[in-house]
Amino acid sequence: MQNRPYISVLVTAYNEEKDLPLCLDSIKNSDYPQEKYEIIVVDNNSTDKTASIALKYGALVIKETKQGNTFAVSTGMKAAKGEIIAMTDADSIVNKSWLLEIDKLFQDKKIVAATGTADILTRSKIFNITSEFFYELFLRFNSFLGKPHLTGFNLVVRKSALEKVGGINEAFTMSPDVDLGLRIKREGKVVFSSKLKVITSFRRWEENAWKTFTTYLNGYIYTVWLRKPPPVKQNVVR
Repeated sequence: MQNRPYISVLVTAYNEEKDLPLCLDSIKNSDYPQEKYEIIVVDNNSTDKTASIALKYGALVIKETKQGNTFAVSTGMKAAKGEIIAMTDADSIVNKSWLLEIDKLFQDKKIVAATGTADILTRSKIFNITSEFFYELFLRFNSFLGKPHLTGFNLVVRKSALEKVGGINEAFTMSPDVDLGLRIKREGKVVFSSKLKVITSFRRWEENAWKTFTTYLNGYIYTVWLRKPPPVKQNVVR
């Protein structure tokens, strides 16, 4: 147990009083020793009880006044004390063994970053299974092409490698996680592991599926293939 790495678990949040408790419960119920991880919640100008809820769970709460997911992630990563930083979304639930699997994976010192898979829960079981299959296929395909695709709701990075590449590039108002994966691969291996699993929300797609699809597609093309910041406004943390 003494040899286990100290992990900083990062959650960014904007008005997440409804979903944040489930997220933090899942982290606190982890099989990983409590003295070997910290929880950092970056509050991006919430007007609800997000900050007070996070404090009740013993999280370190940091206020980021610059509105936008990229700024919140950047601030949280800079504050992390752990040698490994693991990130998930406020509307996601991590597997009980998530931190343990991260520990096992990062015993390989050549690995500098990793991402995993997700269960997507809707009313349709067929849709859930299909979407999970194609999402994992998408991640594996990008890795095969040498363009590893880190995903913010299930992202792990070695802090020493993060610092070597200059941290989050705040010019990427969208897909800063994907950009990070493409830059940090020069420091070592960026891998996909099906053992890193979370349950994540489908709310963005349910609210406006076409808009969400075109936004993510635009971000993917610019970030992965054009290697330019997507021409979109800074997204709020959601």
